[in-house]
Amino acid sequence: MQHIIKNAVTSKPSPLPLDPRNGLYLVLTSSDVQVDEFCRAVCGFHYFSFPSIVGATVPYAWIGYSGTQCPGVCAYPFARPLGAPPPSAMGGNDIMRPPNGDAGVDGMISVIAHELAESSSNPLVNAWYAGDNPIAPGEIADMCLGLYGSGGGGGYVGKVSTDAGGNGYNVNGVKGRRFLVQWVWDPVKKRCFGPNAMD
Repeated sequence: MQHIIKNAVTSKPSPLPLDPRNGLYLVLTSSDVQVDEFCRAVCGFHYFSFPSIVGATVPYAWIGYSGTQCPGVCAYPFARPLGAPPPSAMGGNDIMRPPNGDAGVDGMISVIAHELAESSSNPLVNAWYAGDNPIAPGEIADMCLGLYGSGGGGGYVGKVSTDAGGNGYNVNGVKGRRFLVQWVWDPVKKRCFGPNAMD
């Protein structure tokens, strides 16, 4: 990942700026890119670059496209997890429709939000985390995996809004765009919290 960032900040004729004070770099991979541990252990991760490789210490995050590789893991709740029972014959459906019509991209958006929250609160992997083990920290978004609304837990994402087409969302964007992003741990409230919290 660091070599990808190095290439981006040194490419000619128009490199990306290298900003060690305010920069954060996102590496988004397409469906045909394989990354170690993707789907099996992670949907994305954040870390920081080494000056010997990139030229400066800057936080970065990688997020993989899960639409074809592991939608039930990294595009949840827009895809059924592997081994989950099919919808009931009575018309029940445990799959939420993605707000932008693409389970892989909408899944990536939620993972981007997850990694941005963790990069903000723990940019050099030495700041905020819960627990006693800095090698396996419970970061601000890791503590709320699978929670998107009030009342969530135990496989239920929580109360989220739906548009006229039945697509789930909890964040309104510009030009009418909508997104579903995972909640994060609020250290003041001492619980998971998000933009659509009912309390």
